[in-house]
Amino acid sequence: MKIDKKDYPKIPDDIRDVIKSQVENQISNSETKVKSVSKRRFVRYAVAALAGTLLVGTTVYAASKLISITTEKKGEYGLETKVTVSENVDGGEEKENVDVDEDTTEVPYDRYELMNEENYVHIDISYMPEDVYIQWTEDVATSKLHSYSETDRANRSMTFYMWRIHEGVEYTHNDVNVINTEEFEVPGGTAVLVELDGGRRKVYMAYDIGYVLDIWAQPGITKDEFVNVAKGISLEVATKEEAEEANNINFMMAPAYVPPFESVQEGNIIYVETEDELEQRTTVAKDELKVYQVGEEFEISEQKGNAKVTRVEICDDLSVVNKDVFDFFQGEHPDFIDENGKLRDEVVSYCKMGDGVNSLNEVVASETIPVKLVYIEVEYTSETSFYGNLMLINDKNDSYEIYDGLSSLARNTEYDVVSTTYYRDEPEELYFYNGNDVMEKNHFESVQAGETRTASFCYVVREDWLPYMYFDITCADPTGYFKQSILDTGVIDIRQ
Repeated sequence: MKIDKKDYPKIPDDIRDVIKSQVENQISNSETKVKSVSKRRFVRYAVAALAGTLLVGTTVYAASKLISITTEKKGEYGLETKVTVSENVDGGEEKENVDVDEDTTEVPYDRYELMNEENYVHIDISYMPEDVYIQWTEDVATSKLHSYSETDRANRSMTFYMWRIHEGVEYTHNDVNVINTEEFEVPGGTAVLVELDGGRRKVYMAYDIGYVLDIWAQPGITKDEFVNVAKGISLEVATKEEAEEANNINFMMAPAYVPPFESVQEGNIIYVETEDELEQRTTVAKDELKVYQVGEEFEISEQKGNAKVTRVEICDDLSVVNKDVFDFFQGEHPDFIDENGKLRDEVVSYCKMGDGVNSLNEVVASETIPVKLVYIEVEYTSETSFYGNLMLINDKNDSYEIYDGLSSLARNTEYDVVSTTYYRDEPEELYFYNGNDVMEKNHFESVQAGETRTASFCYVVREDWLPYMYFDITCADPTGYFKQSILDTGVIDIRQ
């Protein structure tokens, strides 16, 4: 059996930045975009008043070097990497001049066309460390690959991103906290190795056929391994049909790189906040929140059914969970479990942030905290769907307050960010399970009138959070505040 693969290692911030950049590119191309945002986190969405064009040169050069990659140092630890194509990589034929401006030799290139362009490459990876395997995607329209170690997935992993770079379109990426760079040749192109403070590395590979491959590696991948992986890669342009016929093995999609707009006009800015987000209460009076005990039945608001928590277990391994779930978890996250099958302790580091250009990040304090598994079973009557949300709540004299989860060391340390080794800074849900088939996800396929069925939930938490645990069955994910549905239904006290 399989369950949803929700527990991949956290995406690094710089990978999120690339994804965010591409999303913002698409947003800026639409006439009007509206998004619900928190009252405290307004996001600007502007009508794209600028012309949706890229300026593309028409000159074709005869030189063999079709693509160039350059780096420029910014301050002490900043680096700007640029890739440009100086020739026509579509066969050497000069582009037809269309709508040429009198004062320029450049023609417009439609942004929408670029964002909807489909390109595919055949990627031959001749070297990979013995313990690392490539996870080829099932979807031919996926432009990235993951590779993981069988024994240390979090630290020995690499992510591959592919881009198609058009003539006259400049690919630019800015890195901070850079401590070393090196340039080397790869089959059909040139590469730049970027080493970051903290052990992570990147390689930007510019191929003469007009493509860029970014590979980002976690600290467990050594420098020599990383360079050998890069040097062992070769690319060939392919078709979508070829990729589909091969079930996407050894093929990648390569979307056209679309630079972000340099600026947007301030007019036509739309701010929206939903009714549910107008007031995010983190403290409520005692009489506003219903609190039930384990074994006590209660009614689910907004739904026709009752529920009660019947079982809560705290342990330091996965012996209590369903075998299929255990096998999945152990296969996906071997780094979470030690050689004795126990959950590893959490190492928490508190860091002062440098600007990444003239100063680096600095760890000012750290602590090791034991980790526990929390197993919860809930009985539902005449109910066809279920949710689970493990909340951290501080029971005060006259109120309930969302608990921030900070340890005494954290409260007495001046820091900017928190770094964790395995888990997030909130309860980590492993799975929800209806006791019958993990593929049914968060609902029961069939429930008779008056029938009672059991769902189970499993979370990984820090040991110091056990005295603050309450269970909410109206939300699927952590909220960080008391939603109205939580206040209407109530929570179950599972503190230990």
